[in-house]
Amino acid sequence: MSTTPDTAPRAARTLDVPPPGVWHLDPLHSSIGFVARHLGFVRVHGRFTDAEGTLTVADPVEETTARVRIAAATVDTGVPARDRHLRSPEFLDTARHPVMEFRGHGVRRTEEGWAMDGDLTVAGVTRALTLDGRFLGEDVYPFTGGRRLGFTGRAAVDRGDFGVSGLPPLPGARIFVGALVDITLDISMIDHDIQPFNEQLLGRPQAL
Repeated sequence: MSTTPDTAPRAARTLDVPPPGVWHLDPLHSSIGFVARHLGFVRVHGRFTDAEGTLTVADPVEETTARVRIAAATVDTGVPARDRHLRSPEFLDTARHPVMEFRGHGVRRTEEGWAMDGDLTVAGVTRALTLDGRFLGEDVYPFTGGRRLGFTGRAAVDRGDFGVSGLPPLPGARIFVGALVDITLDISMIDHDIQPFNEQLLGRPQAL
């Protein structure tokens, strides 16, 4: 018998699919990010800092559904002037469309993990979207004593499909911002609603 300490996460070894039930997005420990191209190939990163959502894991797991709502005005690229422009009617138009939403209506296995098929609504326009990702495992959520799940996800969208076709107010702007945007997700989900706990910890109300 080996005496080497076993440091691999228990959940990652023992779970192939997430347990059935309703799981709540943990916004404090999740990242909803995006990447756009500058001058054709340089990657510029951003994120949305406020979201809420649920994942309803079914049995069979293929019937799993999800609903995630994102406060569009919480877009953050690290440059306040650029963020204000992204909130404007030329891009996300957050005054008229304050919430972006993803509704997933089923999952399927892939060679790399899982895919969830659904619909994404941005700036009032809805298009089909498939998220490719991996289930990372299940473990104790230490802050409340509940259980948590971990996921990663990714997708690519053409912002023009959603009418988000604005450009910087600069000469030759079309070469500055690409049409394709990568979505990158690192998601923590909890077996109970922890939003009141997060609001207390963050000291501010939820934006949604």
